[in-house]
Amino acid sequence: MHNLLNITSQVNPYTLDFISNINEIKSLQNQNNTITIIDSNVSRLYPSLHKENNIILECTEDIKTLKGATMLVGILSKKKINIKTKLIVIGGGILQDLVGFCASIYARGIEYTLIPTTLLAQTDSCVGGKTSINYDSKKNLLGTFYPPKKIVICTEFLKTLTPLDYISGLGEIYKFHILQNQIDKFSPDSLVEPMILDGLKYKIDILTRDEFDKGERKFLNFGHTFGHALESISNNYIPHGVAVILGSMIAVKVSKKLGYEVPNYELILEKGLNLIKASKISFDSDWFNLPPLLEIIKSDKKSTGELTMVLISNEPFLKNIQNPIILTSILQSTYESI
Repeated sequence: MHNLLNITSQVNPYTLDFISNINEIKSLQNQNNTITIIDSNVSRLYPSLHKENNIILECTEDIKTLKGATMLVGILSKKKINIKTKLIVIGGGILQDLVGFCASIYARGIEYTLIPTTLLAQTDSCVGGKTSINYDSKKNLLGTFYPPKKIVICTEFLKTLTPLDYISGLGEIYKFHILQNQIDKFSPDSLVEPMILDGLKYKIDILTRDEFDKGERKFLNFGHTFGHALESISNNYIPHGVAVILGSMIAVKVSKKLGYEVPNYELILEKGLNLIKASKISFDSDWFNLPPLLEIIKSDKKSTGELTMVLISNEPFLKNIQNPIILTSILQSTYESI
């Protein structure tokens, strides 16, 4: 195994590697003073990763809470985990967020290696060092910046994803292509490893200049203002990546409505719509009503009390929406198109 990417961080510099098959993970698990925390679905699908002392967690949004964090810290304490212990974390974004958060506060910080198993986690959330848990129905309200020591990506895990989970992962790749004004190069049928690597390199380049979300890293929230709101209003029925696709389409329409030039406008909407239809999700028209979505957005952790969106022209930019009523017709047309 070699370090494909070295990622700078003011907290903990870390590395990212690609491996060819799941068996290579066993060498990490067999190192001294390590313990594996694994998603229950992954453990079931890949029994070769099972070890007697594994911590197996059922990963739903319900566990990404203070109650779930308290439960996991209790397990770590019972197992006498200390500052020399290394955690091997195998799962998707929920497990990544929860364990990263607990690792950052347990004994003032313990080392963990992250092995993301979903396309969504592999292509986006595994890098950046953000950890988070939900609080009082508010998504990712509590969190820290605490990167893993190492990220290991194995695309073999993607073979057992459901079609919906795979499309959800494509949502972030779709977003990256819009931000880079390269939507004409986006194809869901492209080889997955180059797509993952390209997305990670784009995000890492931004992280080197803005690790703590004070400037241009905010542009990575493109599609998330209404994406997160749609996730919440559907009680997480809409997966994150699919919500990002919808949120990106809405952001593009808002950009156009406000008079900004949007390169490849029709192509962005066409490719987004194709992904949404491929997801085969049934959407409720009530989810696209503006007032309840605005209430959710105002309670978001990033909210400043104003409706601020990442919009797009030749480059992404932040914009305060002074007249939210324009969003009513945009939300309606988005629902009707899907």
